[in-house]
Amino acid sequence: MAITLNETFRAHWLISLFGLLLFTAGAIVLYWNEGRAVHTMLALDEAYADVYSMQFTEEEQDQSFENRIVHLSGPIICGEPLTEPDYNIQLMAVKLKRRVQMYQWVEEAVESNFGDSVGAVETDSRSYYYTREWRDKIVDSRNFYNRHGHTNPSRFPIESAVQIADAVYIGKYELGAKVKNKFNRFNELTSDIRPEDSSIKLHLGLYYHTNDVFNPEIGDLRILFTYAGMEGEMYSIVGRLQGNKVEPYVTTRGVPVLLVYPGEISALEVFRLEYRAQVLHTWWWRFIGWLLIFFGVTCNSKLLRVSLLRIPLLIALAPDTRFPVTSNFIIAFSLALTIAAVAWILHRPVIGACLFLAGASPYVWLTRNLVDYNRLD
Repeated sequence: MAITLNETFRAHWLISLFGLLLFTAGAIVLYWNEGRAVHTMLALDEAYADVYSMQFTEEEQDQSFENRIVHLSGPIICGEPLTEPDYNIQLMAVKLKRRVQMYQWVEEAVESNFGDSVGAVETDSRSYYYTREWRDKIVDSRNFYNRHGHTNPSRFPIESAVQIADAVYIGKYELGAKVKNKFNRFNELTSDIRPEDSSIKLHLGLYYHTNDVFNPEIGDLRILFTYAGMEGEMYSIVGRLQGNKVEPYVTTRGVPVLLVYPGEISALEVFRLEYRAQVLHTWWWRFIGWLLIFFGVTCNSKLLRVSLLRIPLLIALAPDTRFPVTSNFIIAFSLALTIAAVAWILHRPVIGACLFLAGASPYVWLTRNLVDYNRLD
């Protein structure tokens, strides 16, 4: 057996080592993800058990909520407007984003083995096309194959930026900086008020620094404004009260909890939405970890086959040369769920046991014929 394994490894050592790296990376991703999921779920459980929903009543004014986790729900109130004077924009919102794009030359290299190219600069193996497009970042024309007549500016005269309101409230409670940073659902700002500067054109909600909106030149700019958290919109927030300000709540496990959702919803619904979001996030990373393990197993399928064929109880798991993808899928599925079960078993035994049973199910199914055979003997 050792000789057979050695010969197989010598013949495929490079792909085997690469597969081992992929498998190790997948196992690390899965274990990290499951550990993070466990601590996050336990932190949400702890936070929900201690949360108090503020009703903004007179009775609450006589009570102290210092350092307590609270649930606030109500309309956004902004202290001062966010402004863009050059564009006659004045908005009461939590955030105002300015996205700047520049009209630039863009180079595209295409393999020219399929015939002659028209309107392009050709080399022995490639054709270079040059088009003009709106781009968010500077395209460095110094790296172009043909720089003549295709020169872009070296910087943006106006930079993209995000303004954040200094003072934002729900009721009498001010939102801290980390709370305001969670307002990330941006909506396009539309306005019919034209800028006083005649060189700035307004067309379909976009502001153009150009002489002709329909025929822009290299270096011209167009700007789109978006906002998040308009004053008067309803939001529900869960966090810790520190003085009169809402900040992240840190659980006994050291996990920060700060939840921000649009709409006037109860504390139960806020946590329900967060649980759902965390489950989706966890399954996304599970898929990434499983994918790495799958490719790791695929790279080592020949070594696995040689090894498993020598062990009677595991012979059914040996990758089938006729259906290699199916066999590798089953092995990766079992290993991924088993690794996930290890992280859950101590904190949530029921979930850990279910994951372990799910990981063992392919083995039980594939070895059922062996059990029946032994029983007949």
